[in-house]
Formats: sequence, C-alpha cells, structure tokens
Amino acid sequence: MPETLAAESDIDDGGSDASAKNLIDKHRELLLQFDQVSLPQIERRAQSLQARRFVDIAGAQWEDAWGEQYENSVKPEVCKITKGLDKLVTDYRANRVTVDFRAADDKASEKTAATLDGIYRADSYFFKASQAYDNAFDEGSKGGFGAWRVTTDYADPYDKDNDAQRINPGMIINDADQSVFFDPDSKLYDKSDARWCYVLVAYSVPAFERQWEGSLVTWPDNKMVLNYEWYAPDIVKVAEYYEVEIRDATLLVFTQPTTGEEQRWYESEADKDFISDLTAQGFKTRKRTVKRRRVHKYIMSGAEILKDCGYIAGTEIPIVPFYYKRSYTDNQERWRGYVQKRMDSQRIYNAKIGKMSEQDSLTPFEVPLLTPEQVAGHEGTWARGNIDRLPYRLINPITGPDGTPIVQGPIGTLNPPQLAPVAAALLQIASNDLTDEDDNADEIKSNTSHEAMELAATRIDAKSGIALDNFRQSMQRCGEIYLSMVKDIYYEPGRKVPTLGDDGADGEATLHHGATNDNGVYETINDFARGNYKVISDVTEATSTKKDKTVRACLSGAEIAATAGDQQLAQAFIYTAAANMDGEGMEDLQSWLRTQMLNIGLAKPTPEEQAAMEAAAEGQKQPDPTQTALLAQAMELIASGKLKEAQAGKAVADTRQSEAKTVLTLAQAHNLGEPVEAPKVPSGLESASQLLDLEHKQAQTAAVRSETENKRIRTGAEIENMRRAANDSKAA
Repeated sequence: MPETLAAESDIDDGGSDASAKNLIDKHRELLLQFDQVSLPQIERRAQSLQARRFVDIAGAQWEDAWGEQYENSVKPEVCKITKGLDKLVTDYRANRVTVDFRAADDKASEKTAATLDGIYRADSYFFKASQAYDNAFDEGSKGGFGAWRVTTDYADPYDKDNDAQRINPGMIINDADQSVFFDPDSKLYDKSDARWCYVLVAYSVPAFERQWEGSLVTWPDNKMVLNYEWYAPDIVKVAEYYEVEIRDATLLVFTQPTTGEEQRWYESEADKDFISDLTAQGFKTRKRTVKRRRVHKYIMSGAEILKDCGYIAGTEIPIVPFYYKRSYTDNQERWRGYVQKRMDSQRIYNAKIGKMSEQDSLTPFEVPLLTPEQVAGHEGTWARGNIDRLPYRLINPITGPDGTPIVQGPIGTLNPPQLAPVAAALLQIASNDLTDEDDNADEIKSNTSHEAMELAATRIDAKSGIALDNFRQSMQRCGEIYLSMVKDIYYEPGRKVPTLGDDGADGEATLHHGATNDNGVYETINDFARGNYKVISDVTEATSTKKDKTVRACLSGAEIAATAGDQQLAQAFIYTAAANMDGEGMEDLQSWLRTQMLNIGLAKPTPEEQAAMEAAAEGQKQPDPTQTALLAQAMELIASGKLKEAQAGKAVADTRQSEAKTVLTLAQAHNLGEPVEAPKVPSGLESASQLLDLEHKQAQTAAVRSETENKRIRTGAEIENMRRAANDSKAA
C-alpha cells in the first residue's frame, strides 16, 4: 500500500527526523541560494509589479520619475488600457481551458480515465479552484507572470475519524511575480524541469504568532520599492521551499506464476503483513534497485526552518506558472504582460490631457487688460465676476489733462492659448496607439451578415490566442501534477469518492472497483496506480456559445436534409437543435425531446434510463389492451353463437400470434442490449376500423345463418339449445 502522507494543511505532524544542526545548515544554504536567484530578477519583477499597479491603483500612473516632472500639474487618469485588458480577460473566461485524462497504455483503462476527469472536476468545484486560475490569468495578463499551487487537504478536516484526503487543484498564490522563484536553470515554460522552487507567503503578525512557534523574523523578499506605501499593513513573510530529490530505492516485484499477475511496491511502503499475505497467495518476490523521484518541502522564516514537512504527495513541484509572453534573452528568463508596452502611450496621453486641462482652467476665455485707475474700487466685482455670473462689470472713467472725460475700454486682451500642432499630433498618436486593438465585434452593425460578424469576432479573438495557448500549457502542467498526486491520495480500495460530470451532474465512483468491460472481460477499474495516463488540455468555448453554434448548424443541416428528401435525418437535426436551446420554460419540452430521441435511437440511454426502459419492457410483455379487447369480443361472439367457429378460431389464433411476436421482439431487444422499442399499438382509428370490419363480418354471418334457418324446420331440441346458449351469454 502507498505510504501515508500528511496533508499539506496539517502543521501539527512532524516531518523528517533531521537533526537541529542539519536544519540550521540547510536554512543557511537556502538563504544564500535565494539571494542568488532573486537578485538578478529584481528589476524585472519590479516592472511587473509596476504594471499591475498601473491599472489597479488610483494615481499609480504618475508614480516614479515620470510623475516628478508633473509635481504641481493636473494629473488626470483617462485609462484606455483597461478596455483591451478587459477584452482579454473576457475572452479567457468565455473560453475556459479543460483538462482531459486519457489512457496511455494497455494497462490503463478508459473508464478509469473518465473517473479521473470526474474526480478532477469535483475537486476543482469543492475547493473553488477556478478562483486561483482566474487570479493567475489576471496577474499574468497585467504583469506578465502568475501562478497557483496544487495541494492536498483532508476531505473533512472536522471529522476526527476520517483521515481521507482530497487534492486541491487550484490554491491561490497572490503577487506571484513577487513571491514565486523557480530554479534559474529550468528552461521549459511549465517548469517541469525545475529542481527547486520558493513560494513566499505573507502573514499578518497575529496570524504568524498563532500558527508558528518561532522567531518573528520575516524572510527577505529582495524587492525593489519604486514608491513608499504609507498605509501598508505589517506583515511577516514565510518561505515554502520545494526540492526534488532523486534517490535509489528498492522495488519489490510480486509475480503470480499461475495468472501472470504482477504487483510492484517500494520496500518502504510494503509492511511485513502485506508481504506475508501476498506470499500466502502464491506470489513470488524479487527485488530491484530503481531511481525514485520525490519532493521534499520545508517552511522557513528569516531566522530558522519552522517545519521540515518531509515528502509531499506526488513526484512534481506543485507550483503551476503562467506567462502572458515569455522569452530568454542574455541567458535570463524575461516576461511581460499586456500593460507594459502600452504604459508610455498611456502616460503621454494623460500628460497632454492634463496640460490641456491646466491651460483651460487658467485662461478659459479672453481676459481684458485694464489700467489700475479703471478698476479701482471694483476689484472684488472683477475677481468674482466669473464665479457669480455677473451680467456686466464696471470700470472708472478716465479724464484728460483738462478734466474732460475720455471714453476708453480695455487697452488689450489675453486670449486663451491655442493647442500647439505638435501637442495635437502627439495626443492623436497616443490615442491611436491605445485604441488600435479596441475593435468591438460584439457591436451590432447595420447591413452586416451573421457570417461577416463571426469572421470579425474570430479575427479579434485571435489577438488573445497567445495568452490563451500559454494558459492551456499551464493547465496541462496542472493536470500532470494532479495525476502524480492521485496515486498517493486516491488509493484506498472500496473508498467512494465524489465525481462531477461535464454537464454539472453529481456522481460517485468506487476506487479499485471490479467490473466487466465491453469485451466481457472482468477487470479492476479506478486503480490509478495501474497503467499510465496522459493529460490533454485544450481551449474550449463557453457552453452557451457552443450550444448556440450547435443550434445554428443543426437548423442548417435540417434544411439541407429536407431539401434532399431525407425526412428522418431532418427530424434528427431538429431534435438535436431543440435539445440544445436554452430559455425559460424549456424543461418540459426537452424532457419530451429526450424521450423521442431515445425512441428513435438518436440518444444513448443513461444507466438509469436503460433500467427504466427494461422495466417498461417487462410490463409490456402482458397482452396489449386493444388486442385483449378484440379477443374478449371474439370469445363473446362464439358464446352467443353469432360467429362461425372457424372465423372465431382464426381471430383467436391471430391475437395469440400477435402476442407472441410482441414477446419475441422485446426478448430480442433485451438480449441485444439495444434501446427497447415497443411494438406498434393500434391507434384509436385503427382499432375502430378493426371493430367495424368485425361487426360487418358478424352481420354477414348472421344473415347467412338466418337465411339457412328459415329454409328448414327446427327441432325442439335445437330450439332449447339456442335458448340456453342465449341465457349463458347474458349471464357471462
């Protein structure tokens, strides 16, 4: 059996038995290693943080040296970057990335792979992993780098009798560009070749003191501070360190000579009782030395190793990176987000808007130039004239040398400044640079076909292609880490685990469950240690979008099929289109459609539907009500003597034959395992027609019999027999 590992959320259990001196030496070594990896990346990580602040924090566009030269100027923030950024995030959320597990060899099972899919979806829903995915994409889109972790936790942490664990495929890592540091020698995008990784976790001071018993010393973050936060909270950073260890291990191979069955266990995981049990079953044992890959975890403060967690579940470092755009230049990994290349255009645009606002506020209209003598005594009126909206202003008259009044107005005017041609051109260039990707395909344009609108949407969505494809690679890595943990977490035979269907339906699977496959061979499914599986990740549209396209395609197909004269195919297209329609009050219609699709073999029944159909088929083995009524009427006619014995016998034989055909058809359908199709039951009109035909034949028979009776003289015995038959018929 696999080695029992403590959940990563469990902080009470100890890790390895390393001595205190070894832990001190290890802490010193890891501090030095962190400095070596973090110092060359300080500037790049500062740029990522600056880009995220640029769009998330008010006033951050005017930070650092750019804002210093506009210290006493108007600083508006007309953010044009946000529109394109929101479009990118919307494309991601409308095209969720899914993980699909598939069998990779003969020992693996497709049913087990389907169970893996269901467990992964159930775990993602239970732990709200989508929030971690969204946070990573959001941070990566803005700053260029995001990440989340895959971890384990107890299925029910409040149940003292339950040690079962589950895998959390998405745990949030905030500020990943400041807190996640991979081995710099790892060159792959998904960091599957990394040997170690640091993750810095921030605690408030009270939270640290509650959780850890150690020195209150923060781990150095080696962070370039471009601005000082006056109201930042007091935090203590703790470093989680993951290191891949590849060591020699002894593998026990148990082989059953009779059946050829083989089991492989590491010697450290197989106890004596387990080995004795296999030996008693006739298994032969042999040993071999192999390389074993495991991940060791430490939790450290700035002063000490707080906890040696030992080995965690799985064989992979459980950190999943996401890059918006990534490259290697001068032997250093570099990344950028959507924002970095647009920050300068946004700053220029806002600077020019601020300059125009400032000039407009200083001289919004023509200002008259007057002599002091003209406004003496009226200074207050002129100063508040624009504020109080005065209809006119007063000035003092000017007199000449001889005392004669001289009519004189302002000696000049100050005109509002004109926008310089260079400033206007610069403003236009900056605006165009920021809006060249703001095409909105969702905007309905007149005289535009649906196909043209779809082509436009496809062209615009292609701008999100790089980011979405990178996120697809990240999700594939998440699935690989999850798969490596599954063998250590979901291993208990008979354990029932929740699953979730791709349509949101809840389910349940039993681990190490015996079942018969499609070829009639008994096999053990849901044993994740048996066989190999691969992870396929792909970008898919939102369910509503896919359904809309399905409806349009099916309606088009129905039209083509009807034109070609294939009414059966047209009906199938119409049923499929209606089944994919969403709307208020569609439940009853879609339930009826489901029944019709099952009846014509268009849909494959679920196990529950198959059981219900088989139960209905058992009930239909009884004689059909219409046929029973016809048989009863024929027997009544025989008893009343109104129908010849030969005709009545034929009617009975036909009815019995129909019943036999019904039973035979149902039995054949049941044996073949196909959807049961009930035999055709006569409609009301058909039943009425049969009765009319029977009554017509009865009338003809009665007429013949009456004519025959009239031609001969009845004996007394015959008359008595006819009377008794009539009385018996009435009594019946």
